[in-house]
Amino acid sequence: MRRGGADRGFVLVTVLLLTLATWALLAGILTTAYLHYRLALGAERGAVAGAAAEGAVSALLVAAGETHAHDGTWPVPAAPEDHGGCELELVEVAQAEGWYRVRVRAGFEGALAWREGTVHVPP
Repeated sequence: MRRGGADRGFVLVTVLLLTLATWALLAGILTTAYLHYRLALGAERGAVAGAAAEGAVSALLVAAGETHAHDGTWPVPAAPEDHGGCELELVEVAQAEGWYRVRVRAGFEGALAWREGTVHVPP
């Protein structure tokens, strides 16, 4: 005996639903992988910008400490030079008799990082 057309239709619908579920699962996995990639890329860019800003702050503070030890005065603030693909900007310079503080903003491919540091003079 042959089965009716209803059985073949049921099998066809089942296969189509399983195929649709498989494609939906694949789309979800690929979307999640892409989002993780973008988050990791953003974190990496932020780390590069932060390292460049930290290096610029350290260099400015070392120069300020050496100038103050030599002359007894704080240096005139100079904008840091860009470092590779990082754009560096001197955001803030504050000074008093016993301390000198700088704040630098770094941008790298859309990621921004700010770092600041202070050098103190012994009393």
